[in-house]
Amino acid sequence: VKGEWQRPTPMVLGHEGSGVVEALGEGVAVLAEGDRVVLSWAPSCGRCVDCRRGRPAACIELQRAIGAGTLLDGTTGMTLDGETLYRGTATGALTERLVVGAEQALPLGDDIPLEQAALLGCAALTGVGAVAYNARPEPGESVLVIGAGGVGQFVVQGARIAGAGTIVAVDPVEGRRAQALRLGATQAFAPDELKEGMRALAPDGVDVSLDAVGSPETTSLALRWTRNGGKVVIVGLPAAGLRLDLDPADFNRREKVLTGSMYGSEDPAVALPQLLEYVRAGRLELDSLLGPSYALDDVNEAFEASLAGSPGRVLVTP
Repeated sequence: VKGEWQRPTPMVLGHEGSGVVEALGEGVAVLAEGDRVVLSWAPSCGRCVDCRRGRPAACIELQRAIGAGTLLDGTTGMTLDGETLYRGTATGALTERLVVGAEQALPLGDDIPLEQAALLGCAALTGVGAVAYNARPEPGESVLVIGAGGVGQFVVQGARIAGAGTIVAVDPVEGRRAQALRLGATQAFAPDELKEGMRALAPDGVDVSLDAVGSPETTSLALRWTRNGGKVVIVGLPAAGLRLDLDPADFNRREKVLTGSMYGSEDPAVALPQLLEYVRAGRLELDSLLGPSYALDDVNEAFEASLAGSPGRVLVTP
């Protein structure tokens, strides 16, 4: 939408979604008509090294398909008036009906509203998963979360669920900082407040930082405020072509660890059942994260609201 990645057009966007199965293809046995499902945007080849290590979102065939706006077989399965429509992130959920592979439709059960479940398909799997399966803070440790938008709010919740003692959220939008505090952050700062706040709170740095923005500036900020021997996890995706300037001393002398997390560092089919348990136990909040809702015909207004920094997730309903 912002032009940060080049993709073919016309394209149907939308990589987070939930819905009800209306029909099944031949040989599909794991789902039934009427099942409520959450969409995963990570269909995978099942053969490459990343698929074999349980990271379907890193599948090289999937990455090529996303860049080309297609499914893994090179087709899109979408047309309009005879013209090919491309798929956003191998999904294209901003439509009334959608055909996906059976492995992309993850069973939801009957007790979570579809509006809330839509948040699970990417933001929750990415944010909570980055904490649980990658950062892995110990109970009582300190965590810095840079960016309190859609993914960052779930990073905050993941840190709370993990038992972090101090959770600091950083975001320029006041409403998002307030939301982060409601979700479990112990402190929330605007970017220009962080230096003073961290000097008072953790002058040696935090144990773990997660960058939910992914820009070179925010990753550098995360490294700056992570203690020697601590860990930084890049969760957000930078715009194409950006580069990060690193000081080798952060890694050899200060022994910091810098790594990345893609889609929560776990197979969505494995991670989603755990998230559903958290929701049902009242440990993972969804309802208060919902923002304004728009009809599909008003999708442009929905994008404008999201880009304006709505503290709640913007929904589009058919």
